[in-house]
Amino acid sequence: MAKRRTGPIYVSPDGGHTVYQQMANGKRKLIQEDHTAIMNRAIADDQEMWGEDAYRLRAKYPALKKAYDQYKTIYKLVSDQE
Repeated sequence: MAKRRTGPIYVSPDGGHTVYQQMANGKRKLIQEDHTAIMNRAIADDQEMWGEDAYRLRAKYPALKKAYDQYKTIYKLVSDQE
């Protein structure tokens, strides 16, 4: 007879950059993220600001378009100095 696991196990879906504690019931809790995992999550989140849906929102909300244009200007100034 196989022994049934009752305690947590530790899993990492991205090769060790993010570590979760997973319980036998399937629930999991974030234990640790390294810089690479945090950066990759931020990049994925930022992708929402680009593309057709984002363009439509900026067209609909002038304040959002203004903030986006200011961001682009500042980004360009900083990145040109790098």
